[in-house]
Amino acid sequence: MIVRCGQCRTQFEVPSEGRFACPSCDTANEVKSQPGDPGIVTPPPPPEPEAPSPRSTCGECGFRFIVGAVDTAPCPMCGSDVEIGGGVDGSDA
Repeated sequence: MIVRCGQCRTQFEVPSEGRFACPSCDTANEVKSQPGDPGIVTPPPPPEPEAPSPRSTCGECGFRFIVGAVDTAPCPMCGSDVEIGGGVDGSDA
Protein backbone atom coordinates (compact mmCIF):
# COMPACT_ATOMS: atom_id res chain seq x y z
CA MET A 1 0.00 0.00 0.00
CA ILE A 2 1.17 3.55 -0.72
CA VAL A 3 1.27 5.92 2.27
CA ARG A 4 2.31 9.52 2.79
CA CYS A 5 4.79 10.58 5.50
CA GLY A 6 3.15 12.69 8.19
CA GLN A 7 6.26 14.89 8.47
CA CYS A 8 7.53 15.60 4.93
CA ARG A 9 4.49 14.32 2.95
CA THR A 10 6.65 12.00 0.77
CA GLN A 11 4.75 8.99 -0.57
CA PHE A 12 6.27 5.54 -0.09
CA GLU A 13 5.15 1.93 -0.21
CA VAL A 14 4.70 -0.30 2.85
CA PRO A 15 3.74 -3.98 2.92
CA SER A 16 1.05 -3.72 5.64
CA GLU A 17 0.14 -2.05 8.93
CA GLY A 18 3.03 -1.31 11.28
CA ARG A 19 5.74 1.24 12.02
CA PHE A 20 7.94 2.31 9.09
CA ALA A 21 10.66 4.93 8.63
CA CYS A 22 10.17 7.42 5.82
CA PRO A 23 12.85 6.84 3.15
CA SER A 24 13.16 10.60 2.61
CA CYS A 25 13.33 12.13 6.13
CA ASP A 26 13.71 8.98 8.32
CA THR A 27 10.69 9.93 10.48
CA ALA A 28 8.97 6.92 12.07
CA ASN A 29 5.40 6.63 10.78
CA GLU A 30 2.65 4.43 12.24
CA VAL A 31 0.48 2.85 9.54
CA LYS A 32 -2.98 1.82 10.74
CA SER A 33 -6.11 0.80 8.87
CA GLN A 34 -8.57 3.62 9.49
CA PRO A 35 -11.81 4.53 7.81
CA GLY A 36 -11.70 7.85 6.05
CA ASP A 37 -8.45 8.81 4.37
CA PRO A 38 -6.29 5.68 3.95
CA GLY A 39 -2.69 6.20 3.06
CA ILE A 40 -2.01 9.26 5.24
CA VAL A 41 -0.03 8.40 8.35
CA THR A 42 0.73 10.41 11.44
CA PRO A 43 4.17 10.52 13.06
CA PRO A 44 4.25 9.50 16.72
CA PRO A 45 4.08 12.29 19.31
CA PRO A 46 7.42 13.80 20.34
CA PRO A 47 8.96 12.57 23.62
CA GLU A 48 8.31 14.53 26.80
CA PRO A 49 10.92 17.28 27.35
CA GLU A 50 13.30 16.93 30.27
CA ALA A 51 12.73 19.13 33.29
CA PRO A 52 15.16 22.08 33.53
CA SER A 53 17.88 22.18 36.15
CA PRO A 54 16.88 23.82 39.43
CA ARG A 55 17.41 27.57 39.88
CA SER A 56 20.29 28.93 41.95
CA THR A 57 20.28 32.27 43.75
CA CYS A 58 23.29 34.58 44.02
CA GLY A 59 23.98 35.51 47.66
CA GLU A 60 25.43 38.90 46.66
CA CYS A 61 22.77 40.37 44.34
CA GLY A 62 19.84 37.92 44.67
CA PHE A 63 19.77 37.12 40.94
CA ARG A 64 18.23 33.69 40.20
CA PHE A 65 19.61 31.64 37.32
CA ILE A 66 19.77 28.08 36.04
CA VAL A 67 23.07 26.26 35.69
CA GLY A 68 23.98 22.61 35.13
CA ALA A 69 25.62 20.14 37.52
CA VAL A 70 28.65 22.08 38.81
CA ASP A 71 29.96 22.91 42.29
CA THR A 72 30.31 26.67 41.74
CA ALA A 73 29.34 29.07 38.98
CA PRO A 74 29.83 32.80 38.40
CA CYS A 75 26.67 34.89 38.76
CA PRO A 76 25.64 36.19 35.31
CA MET A 77 24.58 39.50 36.87
CA CYS A 78 27.41 40.47 39.24
CA GLY A 79 30.14 37.88 38.55
CA SER A 80 30.56 36.62 42.14
CA ASP A 81 31.02 32.87 42.68
CA VAL A 82 27.83 31.04 43.70
CA GLU A 83 27.95 27.67 45.46
CA ILE A 84 25.78 25.30 43.43
CA GLY A 85 26.56 21.95 45.04
CA GLY A 86 26.43 19.71 41.97
CA GLY A 87 23.57 21.60 40.34
CA VAL A 88 21.08 21.10 43.17
CA ASP A 89 20.74 23.93 45.68
CA GLY A 90 17.46 22.84 47.23
CA SER A 91 15.36 25.67 45.79
CA ASP A 92 13.14 25.59 42.76
CA ALA A 93 11.20 28.05 40.70
